[in-house]
Amino acid sequence: SCCMLSPSTLQFLFKDVKYLQLQVESFTISNGPVPCQFEFISKPNEDAYCKPWLIAKPSKGFLMPDSEVVIALELCVNKSTATALNSGEEKLEDILVLHLDRGKDYFLSVSGNYLPSCFGCPIQTLCYMKEPIREMLPEAIRELTLMPLLTDDAFWEEKPLDVPKELWMMVDLLCRSACHQEGLFQQPGLRPEFEQIRDWLDTGTLDVLGPVASNHSVAEALLLFLESLPEPVVCYKSYRSSLECANSYEMSSQVISMLPKCHQNVFHYLVAFLRELLKHTGKNHLDVNVLAGPNPSSIPEGGQTITAKGNCHNCKRWKQ
Repeated sequence: SCCMLSPSTLQFLFKDVKYLQLQVESFTISNGPVPCQFEFISKPNEDAYCKPWLIAKPSKGFLMPDSEVVIALELCVNKSTATALNSGEEKLEDILVLHLDRGKDYFLSVSGNYLPSCFGCPIQTLCYMKEPIREMLPEAIRELTLMPLLTDDAFWEEKPLDVPKELWMMVDLLCRSACHQEGLFQQPGLRPEFEQIRDWLDTGTLDVLGPVASNHSVAEALLLFLESLPEPVVCYKSYRSSLECANSYEMSSQVISMLPKCHQNVFHYLVAFLRELLKHTGKNHLDVNVLAGPNPSSIPEGGQTITAKGNCHNCKRWKQ
């Protein structure tokens, strides 16, 4: 005989998955009397052995006779996978093929439910959402997420918000408590506090004044929110012209004026917020170079900056 698996470990359910919140399910492979190699292999017409929100550790290995290994299935939704899960275009469903050398293939069923989040939503979608995303019906989220990017608001009868309420909530919190904060946008936040901020934005259930979180956690949540936008504040198609016009205020203003209305509003709103911070530079020690430093959050760098396979590692980078 060769490697053996207990049939009870072939189905894995991940409940209530949230944005950037790692979930792990583990199982054990026990070997028989013969050395055995194992590996997760990709299915026909697929490049990878699993969906980009999943990773197996280890994904391959060698087992000595009568030994065993614990394999962890790590699931994490990040900016590269959140948008399609929000809209329902993708679901947390996958089949993994565990191939055993000189043995049979085992098929592992992975499923779960994703709790929609403002992280990964387009700006325009959020401007049309008047209530927290977790209170909305899946069909409504899908329709708003998939609607084409509009140059004006005339297409819909209902007038959108000027900027996403989630953006306003974070900026308002920072304006009230962080204008004098040293090291803002330079020190990392705390993972549990980010999770609290995310849930506050997605459900609106916490106190209206916001979560009990450090200014650094709110600032990092703001950056993560901007980074998660599937279409950056300065849209991809305007990226090259925005670089070419960078030294001219007049031409830069013209580029911004060509953006969709909701993107224009967000750009001006963020600039006004940064100007407010610079009014207090004597206490927060921020300057233009710090605030305008390299940051993939508001403009594209020719594409997404985190690859799908960097997915699960992105969830672990928090300062504990």
